[in-house]
Amino acid sequence: MTSKSRILAAVAGALSMGAVATYAAEPSQSDQIAELQAKVASLEAKQASNSKDVAATIDQVLRDAEQRSQLLQNMGDMGAGYDNGFYIRSGEGWVLRPGVFFQFRNVTNWAKDAKHGGDDDSIENGFEVTRLRLELEGTAFTKDLEYAFVWASDSPTDNSMSLLDAYVRYMFADDWGVRAGQYKAITSHEFLTSEKRQLMVERSMVDALIGGAAYNRVQGVSLIYGGYNKDNPLSAEVSFHDGPNTGNTDFRKSNNSPLGAVNDGSDFGLGGRVEYKVNGDWRDYRDFTGMGNKSDLLVIGGGADWSQFGDGNVYLATIDGQWENSAGLSIYAAGLLSYKDDDFYGPSGDNSTDWGFVAQIGYMLNPSWELAGRMSYTHYDAEQALATTSEDSFWEFTVGVNYYLGNNGSAGHRAKISLDVSYLPDGSPHDLGFLDYQANDANDEIVIRGQFQLLI
Repeated sequence: MTSKSRILAAVAGALSMGAVATYAAEPSQSDQIAELQAKVASLEAKQASNSKDVAATIDQVLRDAEQRSQLLQNMGDMGAGYDNGFYIRSGEGWVLRPGVFFQFRNVTNWAKDAKHGGDDDSIENGFEVTRLRLELEGTAFTKDLEYAFVWASDSPTDNSMSLLDAYVRYMFADDWGVRAGQYKAITSHEFLTSEKRQLMVERSMVDALIGGAAYNRVQGVSLIYGGYNKDNPLSAEVSFHDGPNTGNTDFRKSNNSPLGAVNDGSDFGLGGRVEYKVNGDWRDYRDFTGMGNKSDLLVIGGGADWSQFGDGNVYLATIDGQWENSAGLSIYAAGLLSYKDDDFYGPSGDNSTDWGFVAQIGYMLNPSWELAGRMSYTHYDAEQALATTSEDSFWEFTVGVNYYLGNNGSAGHRAKISLDVSYLPDGSPHDLGFLDYQANDANDEIVIRGQFQLLI
């Protein structure tokens, strides 16, 4: 064998040995399959373990939710939200309705010959925060025990807060209840209807002079029948109180005498009001508009009050009627009478009978827009009450429009814009702040009021 042949043989042998070694190093096909099966088994074991953990977590969450649900059931029905106002509720007995009542107004007042000793006309224009109130209303312990606590900054020239209303009402039977605290004198329906739900920007002048607004708040207790129970057409309330204008006073006499009195305050008062619903829903009786009425409403009412001032006595009586229909028409009318006996004005005084009436009408043009008109008349018999004017009879004529915000007026009284114009051909006998009327001596007076109202 030649040297060349030897070299070739050696190379071939080396290559052959490398191939055998490489083949021997690679795993067999069966080994590869076994290895894959082991990996799959490991992944399945991990997945099963994770599934058990997930199932355990879900079970724990469900058990916790069930326990919490049972706890809430044991604590009663609790909730909070907004339903014509914010509320917080726990069961049927506990309800709290916090609220804010805001009225912002622009006023223009023109009075003939009321400036510089009667030589020039007077004209005033400006803005005012007419009312800002904080309200807490609701029920406690039972739905039959109601409460209302109201603090107000109701003077455009004084932004301090003071207590306005504070009373509780307990209906101990379906139609019988009691009320105690500080609340509105219960004679006049126009005054009892909230400032939030008036047809005009403000109440009438006759109510301010000799009606319920002239009596304002009283402190006392009252017996209630009906309480505007939807199943009872009759509602009545009789009140024993400290006398007119005794809000935020203590048990002693206070200087709350009406104009012209010579005594130092009232001894006591006894007032009452009865209302009969011929047809309709009591809820529609809470305002003077036919907005949203589902049926016709007719209510006839009347009230009276007797208050004693030393040896003198003051009597107030009203009779009124309110009718509304489902087409948006509303009509209200009332007659008022105030009588003061001889002793009320002292030894040199004489008895007096003041009287008046009011009539107003409103009509919804559509769900958002409403037109309104009103006239009132007041006749004074008491010279002592007319120190600022030579006139004894006062007419008031007012026309206005309301725009209720929201989709198709859905906000209702909670957000509305009102504009009205009042004409007083005989002027006003006194400054009447909320009405924005100025005292003048039987001269023409025109007042334009634009107001935005918000209830939260």
